[in-house]
Amino acid sequence: MSCRTIFITSFFGLIGRNILSTDTLSILRRRKDLRIVIFTPKEKEVLYRDTFGSNNIIVEGISSGGPPSKLKSFMASVFLNSSDTAARRIHRVIEREQYEKYVRSTFHWFLAKLSRLRFYRRWLRYCDHRLSSWTRFSEYFEKYSPDLVFVTDIFEPDDIELAREARSRGVYVLGMIRSWDNVTTKGLNRIVTDKLAVNTPRIKSEAIKYCDFQKEDITVVGVPHYDAYTEEKRISKELLFKQLNLDSVKKTVFFAAPSDIYTQGDSITEKIVNLLLSTGVQVILRLYIVGHVNLGKIKPIPGRLAIDDPGSGNDFIAADLTGKDAHLADLIYHSDVVVAFASTLAIDAMVFGKPVIFVGFDAVEGRPYWQSLRRFYDYNHQRDLLKSGGVRLARSPQDLANYLKVYLADPAADFEGRKRIIAERCWKLDGGSGKRLAEVILGLIYNGTRA
Repeated sequence: MSCRTIFITSFFGLIGRNILSTDTLSILRRRKDLRIVIFTPKEKEVLYRDTFGSNNIIVEGISSGGPPSKLKSFMASVFLNSSDTAARRIHRVIEREQYEKYVRSTFHWFLAKLSRLRFYRRWLRYCDHRLSSWTRFSEYFEKYSPDLVFVTDIFEPDDIELAREARSRGVYVLGMIRSWDNVTTKGLNRIVTDKLAVNTPRIKSEAIKYCDFQKEDITVVGVPHYDAYTEEKRISKELLFKQLNLDSVKKTVFFAAPSDIYTQGDSITEKIVNLLLSTGVQVILRLYIVGHVNLGKIKPIPGRLAIDDPGSGNDFIAADLTGKDAHLADLIYHSDVVVAFASTLAIDAMVFGKPVIFVGFDAVEGRPYWQSLRRFYDYNHQRDLLKSGGVRLARSPQDLANYLKVYLADPAADFEGRKRIIAERCWKLDGGSGKRLAEVILGLIYNGTRA
């Protein structure tokens, strides 16, 4: 029996949760005539080998390529800023107003306007291809001779480098847009893969509009890691709250605190926790997976406040929720209301039918826009989420208290808006997203790749 080989990337920290822990890998693993090689950062090699390794799954830990050259840094910046979305416009405001980089901001404005031209986008990718070197993965192509390369995040630099190596050798490449916000926040995609898998029809439309993919080359599969949210049995509330030292009868708010990456030293977490506790609810404070959360004087309070720490990394490459997602799902499922900051956790909560309140104010009043949490709600994806009517944005502490009161009294408030968000941001919650992605991969390996 001839064996076919597929490369799968897992460089971004959440791919272990998003793809590898889902039915996608389980289905591929069952094919005895298929060899799977997973690429991940060197520091995760042992974890991934223990978690995902098997007779036909090989894990290759990849060392960092070292500090990027000036040319690589320049090209990365050019692509990042060759996008004229609302999110990138806000970043130009920050460059100009906070960092006083007036010339740089003007140059980036010029790139953004050029990016509206298809000729410019194609020319830029051509130049990038000609100027870049991609020898770091060549030994693995010689070693395994892959039939298909699946890059799980087309905006991730290591994925791009691997895809380029594949392209230079005539190996078919399937790409994926990792998350609902990537197209409008990550700049111009540096490579257009042969085929593309996306979570929702909305992302498909964005990939056609901004990323130069053809509609016939894109397949909508759903969100694979939500399969477990809808199919798995959750831990009992009594057991979970006993572990958290909380009261299983009390109304509970799940608060996902923003890290210092976004707050820039603002003590908003302490202010919100104190406000929530003053309303009589108990709080599960979930720390962010990247960066540091300024807790101030906050400490766990039995029966009132639990602090859940998933472990924090210095960046999204080091962060990892592999094997930890069920616990996050349990926390949300057994909470009454979710309070978050401009986070994908809002969609996670809506999968379980939970009302969501976004925090849109700062602890320190009068912060300029480019330093305030307010700016994040003008990003394309967040702005559209708010327009749906399924999530409320608290622009003041009083708003937060009022909205919390509404949702605790009537959890069905804004239900129709949440339904719209699920349809737009999840597509299908039928437990079959992982299977659909696996079918795309298998179809390409056995029917659609180049000879």
